[in-house]
Amino acid sequence: MSSINGRWPALAGLLLLLLLLSACGSAPTSDSGNINPRLRPVAVPAEAQQGYQRVLAAINKKHWDVAEGLLTDLRSSYPQLLSLQATQGWVYWQAGKTDQALAILEPLVKRRLYKSDAHHYLGIIYRQQGRFTQAESLYKKALKVWPGDPILHKNLGILYELYLGRLDLALTHYRQAQALDQKDKKLKAWVKDLERRTQ
Repeated sequence: MSSINGRWPALAGLLLLLLLLSACGSAPTSDSGNINPRLRPVAVPAEAQQGYQRVLAAINKKHWDVAEGLLTDLRSSYPQLLSLQATQGWVYWQAGKTDQALAILEPLVKRRLYKSDAHHYLGIIYRQQGRFTQAESLYKKALKVWPGDPILHKNLGILYELYLGRLDLALTHYRQAQALDQKDKKLKAWVKDLERRTQ
């Protein structure tokens, strides 16, 4: 399986420690790039946050069955937290249950989500399945809503560089990701490498 943050496999702890806070049925802003100012996030109860920490602990240990069970329980208690669904889709995929992952993530990307998690996960699955046109389309649509999301730019760059051979476009998106996340040392190396290869 592939990571969100890397060009090659590795879970990387799931995107952000508190995906839960991405909750609600909504979509993005220009300030953080990953939040929609038109939609209000749902308040996340302390119990749900604690439950999600247990999910993350199971994910970090790659205990997919445990994570799946915890997420199922959390989803029944907090159905308004749509990031739980996105995370469950990711867990299904990591556990090799691709059909179940797609059954959750494909409808989810059609919703007005507060954050872009489902789009990241689904784009990676499409890429791994060789559905490059669909992955590209998904990332481009997501970037119209979340233009300031460095991980979307990074994943689109990965798609262009490693799967479609479109190095100029890959470099453009890596540079945009780097401008948004200057702490990412891998991106700096990728940009240097691509600048050398595209001269």
